[in-house]
Amino acid sequence: MNAFVIGILVGLAAVLVVAGIKKWRTRDKPMSVAEKADYLSKRRARMLPALAIIFLSQQATFISQMSGEHVSAEKAKISAWLVLSVVLLFGIATKGFWLEPKEVRDLIDDENTQANRNEAMRWGFLFAMASAIGVYVLTMIESVTGREAVHIVLSFGIAAALLRWGILEKRAHANA
Repeated sequence: MNAFVIGILVGLAAVLVVAGIKKWRTRDKPMSVAEKADYLSKRRARMLPALAIIFLSQQATFISQMSGEHVSAEKAKISAWLVLSVVLLFGIATKGFWLEPKEVRDLIDDENTQANRNEAMRWGFLFAMASAIGVYVLTMIESVTGREAVHIVLSFGIAAALLRWGILEKRAHANA
């Protein structure tokens, strides 16, 4: 099995372990659907900015060590980054909380949250375009591979969307 497949499998296993731990921790908390939706919505508001900072700081190490030659350890890191990026992007594009009942997911995804998510996606797009312009300017000074360019653009776009959504959700909960 090559390093790419191993990286994808490790990323998927990590997601499953985190989901299992989350389910195990909340197994004894009796909550109504509305209480659970409110609890998860507040948790998401706290979690999104932290996720963005963690995600972007991990990318800073990759960007600072761009070498052009991809050894198997780099392939594993890139594969794990790709899995994390897809999960985060899918989380931004959907209601999130995929393991929760539909009623809870529907309550979490109210009009305010939808507007906040749309604003976050707009910011993510704008940051991705700005980083693409930055990469274009960078290529005038130094050569950048296609993989590195995609990595930079995708990382900044996802991180900006996560950060903006988290800030807007925190603001909405503070005003409620």
